[in-house]
Amino acid sequence: MKEWLAGLAPRERMLVYAAAGLLTFILLYAIVIHPLFSKYSRLVSTVEEQHSTLQWMQQSAAKVRQLKSISPAAATGLGGRSLLSVTDTSARAAKLGPALKRVEPEGSNAVRVWLDNAAFDSLIGWLDVMVSRYGADVETITVERAETAGRVNARVTLQAYQP
Repeated sequence: MKEWLAGLAPRERMLVYAAAGLLTFILLYAIVIHPLFSKYSRLVSTVEEQHSTLQWMQQSAAKVRQLKSISPAAATGLGGRSLLSVTDTSARAAKLGPALKRVEPEGSNAVRVWLDNAAFDSLIGWLDVMVSRYGADVETITVERAETAGRVNARVTLQAYQP
């Protein structure tokens, strides 16, 4: 290689050196510099996304704290009554009596409730009372539209809070 290079004219040798330098720079750029810059730009965009997610979460946390501070008293529990009787009584108090088809125990601390042709707004209000006042959790719920507007058929499993 040295002999071949020494056999070239000085102008040709400069051209070979320039081409070798250019090729070295192109390879260095393609193998090292470009991947570093593209990785850097991906990291910057990821950090920006994470920052916006953090801001959203902080705003949401502030809203949750605000809502907790203005919410009515915490759940009072069942007051020594069974979840079955509380469920039946509160559903009737929420004017869901005609829609209430069946309430049956599901294990020791849960009940299943069948409602047919219930007013959707009354159902949601009743579930809110069960969660906020009595501390029950809605374990499962299936809601289907009934034939009349604003009315639904629902199957709900409520579970009593267990400290």
